[in-house]
Parts: sequence; C-alpha cells; structure tokens
Amino acid sequence: MPLGLLDLFKYVLIALVWLFFLRVLRAVWVEVKSPAEHAMSATKAAAGGAVAKRRAGHLASSNAETATSRAADSAPSRRLSVKLSVGATGQVKSYEIGTSATIGRSSTCTISIAADEFASAVHARVFQNGDVYFVEDLGSTNGTLLNGARITSATQIRPGDRLLIGRSTAEVVG
Repeated sequence: MPLGLLDLFKYVLIALVWLFFLRVLRAVWVEVKSPAEHAMSATKAAAGGAVAKRRAGHLASSNAETATSRAADSAPSRRLSVKLSVGATGQVKSYEIGTSATIGRSSTCTISIAADEFASAVHARVFQNGDVYFVEDLGSTNGTLLNGARITSATQIRPGDRLLIGRSTAEVVG
C-alpha cells in the first residue's frame, strides 16, 4: 500500500478520535449543567426568536400576538395531566402540569424520574402558551420522542400523545 494512502488513513483516524472526544465532552457538559441554566437558555432562545421576528419587520404581527397572549392570560388556563410510567419499575404516577414543568432525573425537576438512568438530569420541559401546551427537549443525551418521532424544537402536544423520555413513557391525558 502506498505511504501517502497510509498517511491519509492515519489523519482520518486521528480526526475521528478527536470528534469522538469532543462529543463525549459535550455529553458530560449537558449532564452537568444546572436546571436553572437549562431554563435560562430556553428562555433566551425564545426571546431571541421574538427579537428576530421584530427585526424582520413583523411588528404588526408581534402586537397582535401580544394582544392574543394578554387575552389568553386573562382567560382561565387549561390544565394538562401526564400519566408517567417510570423506566423498568413500571411505576405509574399522574402529574398536573401548570404553566410549566421540567422532567428529568434531578430532584429539582417538577417531575423527577430518578429511577430512569437513561433520562438526563433535566431532560425536557412542558410549557403552556395561551391554551396550547408544548414540549421541548433541553439538550438531553438520548433525546425526547413524541409519538415515536424525535423532537428538535418546541412541539405542540395534545391529549393522547405519548412522550418517551429515557425509558419512561408519559401519556398526555388532558
């Protein structure tokens, strides 16, 4: 085999080892971040989206959204209930979701699933916007699945939907 080709393979192997190392560091960083940092980064992302909308010249629609959200704030909020089956234990619990709830292994989460070793410390967040509920993954290692499909951004949930968080299944009751 030519020496040039062997050198190329050597450099590709070194690059792959570095990529693997960086991926492991990212996974550790995500697990170490505190729940407050997760919530703050999610809030900043939502605020950044609103600022970008306004800069794009959507002031009229932004004002309409503000009026709609004020009307929704004055209306009684809809409640959401989640029936959670935790990991291998199969233990089922029901939780009432207010305007926002975090789900994860950490004891600081609104819904703590400490028994599920495949869930991240702060895995996902369920929140209400007006009369609609959304779920978003908070940078978890294994991701969050909604009805079998991995979610990459805040996604609307409805009664009957199933969330897979680690090995725990949450059914949205309504």
